[in-house]
Amino acid sequence: MDAETENTAGWRGSRALWLDAARQAFVETGVDAVKIQPLAERLALSRTSFYWFFKDRAALLNALLEHWEETNTGALIDACDAYAETLSEAILNLISMFIAETDFDPRLDFSVRGWAAQSADVMTRVASADERRIAAI
Repeated sequence: MDAETENTAGWRGSRALWLDAARQAFVETGVDAVKIQPLAERLALSRTSFYWFFKDRAALLNALLEHWEETNTGALIDACDAYAETLSEAILNLISMFIAETDFDPRLDFSVRGWAAQSADVMTRVASADERRIAAI
């Protein structure tokens, strides 16, 4: 945990802190790594502090998917909606979103798609996000 996080998070951490740790574990190792006790150890927080922010692991996984939809799908849609005078500029807006990797996290996208191969519910959410992405493009 960095100094800024320590100064802005209470002794239980914060919802954002837990979610970021879950995202990191998920991207590094996969959905099976997103478990409460290992995340608590990673954050040097008690396991019980997790429950101030999430009902259970399923709620954390759902928040992880919501984060993916907001950031990755949101970034793609925003890039498609950005002002462009020509079709070429519009395409460059979209391409630059992938190159910059500031709003769109390709590792998170690949991880979610890998998870979708194991879960019908996640596959449904990915298909829905893909429909929104294609419509935006």
